[in-house]
Amino acid sequence: MSLGNIHLTPQLVQSVRDAVDIVDIAGEHTKLRKAGRRHSGLCPLHREKTPSFSVDPDQGLFYCFGCGRGGDAIKLYMLLSGDDFPAAIEVLAQRYGIPLPKPSRGEGRGGYRQERDIEGVLKAAAEYFAEQLRRSAPTLGYLEQRQMPIEIVEKYGLGYAPDGWRNLLEAMKGRFALQDLEAAGLVARSDRGAGNPYDRFRHRLMFPIRNAAGRLVGFGGRTLGDDKAKYVNTSETEQFQKGYLLYGLDMARREIRESGTALLVEGYFDVLGACLLYTSDAADEH
Repeated sequence: MSLGNIHLTPQLVQSVRDAVDIVDIAGEHTKLRKAGRRHSGLCPLHREKTPSFSVDPDQGLFYCFGCGRGGDAIKLYMLLSGDDFPAAIEVLAQRYGIPLPKPSRGEGRGGYRQERDIEGVLKAAAEYFAEQLRRSAPTLGYLEQRQMPIEIVEKYGLGYAPDGWRNLLEAMKGRFALQDLEAAGLVARSDRGAGNPYDRFRHRLMFPIRNAAGRLVGFGGRTLGDDKAKYVNTSETEQFQKGYLLYGLDMARREIRESGTALLVEGYFDVLGACLLYTSDAADEH
């Protein structure tokens, strides 16, 4: 079984199960008090006034006498985050420093497989786009015109891809292999893949796209010029498959789980607008 660019093996699952601190997971969502070898507190899975939630750190198990839910640390994380099992394993492995096995891609010398640093490329590109946005007064003015506050811009990591055919290529030169940029869906080639490489995103407002686990997998770019293609997304990769992604889900999953409702909107700006509206409503309630 695989998840994105990692293999979900029994060894990986067991390593995560051994490493996760259930008190650490539970303590992020409720205040625990030690009672003998156990910890207790208000259940983070349902509303209650009298503590009925119990955690056993020695066995790595939890149980709530109020709602009847119980299990290990992975199950608790899934219930609190809304992640499915593969996404929970991915997040917890990264959190506790467990190496994620990756499938081999491309032959290297001597028959060895060469790994692609897709995650590193995407992260570096996001930082590059964010820096370009800070330097682009017209793009910042466009966001201001759309009444998008800087807090939302920074929360979602928006950026700007400058006009030109090789800006990102030159910025990443010496840091990442060209093949990695292509594999990440950031660079394309003319003449059906046989021509010169060029930046896929040019003069566009950039929206980093993350999977449900919060891992950066690609970008969406809105034109700021007269390009007929209003939006361009990262080309399809092992990590980025548009039909299986919901923009902003990583930000909203806990609220969706707690409220039992979800608001689906069409575009990137619609998601940001919904977030802004929800934030304003929450502030008014307080």
